[in-house]
Amino acid sequence: MVDCRAEFPALREGVVYLDSGATSLKPRTVIEAMVKYYEEFPANVHRGGYPWANRATEAYEESREKVARLLGAHPDEVVFTKNATEALNLAASILGEYVKEGDRILVSVMEHHANFLPWMRLARIKGAEFVIFNVTPDGYLDLNDFKKKLTHNTKVVALTMASNVLGTIPPFKRVAKMAREVGAYVVLDGAQYLSHHRVRVRETGAHLIGFSGHKIFGPMGTGILWGRKELLKDGNPLLIGGSMIKDVGFDNYELEETPKRYEAGTPDVGGVIGLGAAIDFILKIGYDNILAHEGELTRYLYESLRSVPGVEVYGPPPEDRTSLVAFNLRGLHPHDLAWYLGEMGIMVRSGGHCAHPLHKFLDIPYHQSVRASVSIFNTKGDVDRLVEGIERAKRAFRL
Repeated sequence: MVDCRAEFPALREGVVYLDSGATSLKPRTVIEAMVKYYEEFPANVHRGGYPWANRATEAYEESREKVARLLGAHPDEVVFTKNATEALNLAASILGEYVKEGDRILVSVMEHHANFLPWMRLARIKGAEFVIFNVTPDGYLDLNDFKKKLTHNTKVVALTMASNVLGTIPPFKRVAKMAREVGAYVVLDGAQYLSHHRVRVRETGAHLIGFSGHKIFGPMGTGILWGRKELLKDGNPLLIGGSMIKDVGFDNYELEETPKRYEAGTPDVGGVIGLGAAIDFILKIGYDNILAHEGELTRYLYESLRSVPGVEVYGPPPEDRTSLVAFNLRGLHPHDLAWYLGEMGIMVRSGGHCAHPLHKFLDIPYHQSVRASVSIFNTKGDVDRLVEGIERAKRAFRL
């Protein structure tokens, strides 16, 4: 298994961090890259001609090139945003001009709100149909339901690459192929997938993919929208203002080419530089090593939780999920269990996980759950601590 705990300064003695599905911890090299920027050349990008500004711009664009190489894309197809939510809202803004009244927007029930609400809003604005396709009771994507609801007036299909609740990895390439056959645009949410699996974007069949920098060991405040250049070329930006225009007259303006047209105002320069260092970190460890380590640990987590009497685990078996497990302890509210575990130094997520429709569809108690998510720095000892904490909670709450 990978041994890199020493690379993460936040992992002090006694800390069990099991919430990487929300945000990953940051390795020392990422923190150092950001500090170096702020200490040595803390200038804005794409604006000045002096040495600090030139160095900042070079480092910023170097990070774009690193993202492009990671994805098998062209740098002009990589747009920096502040998170995956903004990236997916931008996707909806770009595709909005292609959606008209009576068209269908098809979205899975397992989506994070970031890939659900922008499409619901777009449907309302355009007078389009907003249609949800479902999952099976055991947490797999219901392909039969998708096929039934995929019509020739479907204009957009939005799907996660990995559920942030069930861990399910749906057959997104197959879904994309079917969607494209009826002329639909395909938007994928890669936020829960990119930290575990390398993606070659063109092989997915998608037109647009959004994901978070802070879930792949980068800083908060960083996200990416990848889009096919022909689609980005004349797309409608979310924000308009400084740094994204060629010229402004008294009664008109001309936008920059992609990706600049989508990056209005001062960006998080230090964050983007840190994101580049995070990609270096991932590639140094290697996706094969990450997948092997997390796969073994996810299996151990899944089986350990299922062995605890009173614990109900949601979603498919370990071989069909990413490295998180959502569960509930019968008779105890998820927030109470998460609070109790937190008092023991065991950090897990509780709540609706920004996926309320999925919790409701599966009729999960309280419409909420506890979620434990593992990463390359976690160990089987961390899982053992979690199980021990749940057993102690059972005794404390007299369950």
